[in-house]
Amino acid sequence: MAAKPTLPWSHACWHVLRIALSFSLIFLDNTILFFTALLAYFPYFPYLRLRQKRNVRFYPKTILITGIGTPHGLKLARAWAAEGHRVIGADVTDLDLPIRSGGSMSKALVAFYRIPKDHYISRILDVINREKVDIWIPCSPKATSIEDATARQMVESRTGCKCITFDENLAICFAGESFTKFVTERGLPVLEYHRVQSRDSVHKILHRSPSKSYRISRATPTANDRALLLPRRTISKTYTCLSEIQITQERPWILQQQFRLGEVFADLLIVRGQVQAIKVRLSDAGWGSSRLDQALSAAIQTLMQSLATKCGTRSTGHLTVRLMIDEEFDAHSVRHSIYIAGCSSGAKVIESLLHDIPCPIAGYLSVFPSNPVDSRSITASLSSTPKKFPRAAILPAAFLHFSLLHFVLTLVEVAGSELARLLFWKDPLFTPLDPLPWWWEVHIYRPLREVWMMVKQTREAGLKGY
Repeated sequence: MAAKPTLPWSHACWHVLRIALSFSLIFLDNTILFFTALLAYFPYFPYLRLRQKRNVRFYPKTILITGIGTPHGLKLARAWAAEGHRVIGADVTDLDLPIRSGGSMSKALVAFYRIPKDHYISRILDVINREKVDIWIPCSPKATSIEDATARQMVESRTGCKCITFDENLAICFAGESFTKFVTERGLPVLEYHRVQSRDSVHKILHRSPSKSYRISRATPTANDRALLLPRRTISKTYTCLSEIQITQERPWILQQQFRLGEVFADLLIVRGQVQAIKVRLSDAGWGSSRLDQALSAAIQTLMQSLATKCGTRSTGHLTVRLMIDEEFDAHSVRHSIYIAGCSSGAKVIESLLHDIPCPIAGYLSVFPSNPVDSRSITASLSSTPKKFPRAAILPAAFLHFSLLHFVLTLVEVAGSELARLLFWKDPLFTPLDPLPWWWEVHIYRPLREVWMMVKQTREAGLKGY
């Protein structure tokens, strides 16, 4: 029998560190919770609800939000509750941990459910029938866009609930390489990608688009191969460069369009073929301050509306589109051109879309034909792509590849980053009127989850030893 291995100490150190940091602020956080709890004697968002009670045309909806434990899921729940709607929260669970997440403790919820990952679709349908849900917004990262699309087909065929997720056809299209074909067939600009098998085909592509820049490389490059930029400064240099390349059917090359001004991401809420919310994320923090950038943002919004319209009236969901900005030259002018380079869909898009902007409640309600919203009144917001600290697995990597001193310095850096996340004014779960989700997440759910992960990893390490 092989020796029974134990959990690597570096992984255990990581879990213990997070637990210790969580409890290091418990006395301060208890004080904050006590004083903010005094606000609980006041009605939740009293002025908004009083205004809605006076509005005889207001009919509250029942909203189901899965993934209530995520910051964006909780933000949506609070926004819907602030408007006077009835909010049901749910978490998709793939662990046996019996502790509820922090978001489930929010006073914005009227009910909470735990949905096992193995019975995702059936339990979603059960909750919607039980609570008479009008709108379902999936925010859980534990369910894929395909699973949400399958659930939508089941829900909308059996109930009157509207689902803010794409159907199966669009979900499959947005999840793979077929997106490029989908966009090209609808006449939208796409970043060019060619698999060329002769020099003549390369010349034809360059002649067809003289203002564009390309990079050519082997389809199966080796370590010593380098990509070449085309076209060259003169036609003769371009011909000379290509004459030195052997391109055949057996040895094809890849010709890919280059972009000279960087990449941009457009986060979208599309409802019934209309863009109801859009945020343009710029990869360079220096963008967004000039009138030219504002014009670029408006052009991106126009392009995204064209994409949404050509997806059809059944297209409803969240979508992030990756765009490339190129600078193309004519004889007497220069212009910026926008090309679609890829996309991602599903619940993970909501986190980027709702970061630092209000929740588009009216946009979600436009899923009902009786609540239309003029998409021309929607304006794009500009932001920079946030840089995330790579926390996962950094301690083992630091220990294996660096000296002990560097490991200690890395440990201090990680501890500082984790401690900053625990500060209440930097935690997206915290609001003065609803502080319990923040406190519960920091001091109950996360520590117990870390303990559970240590136990699970120890058991798995023990099973591998036999």
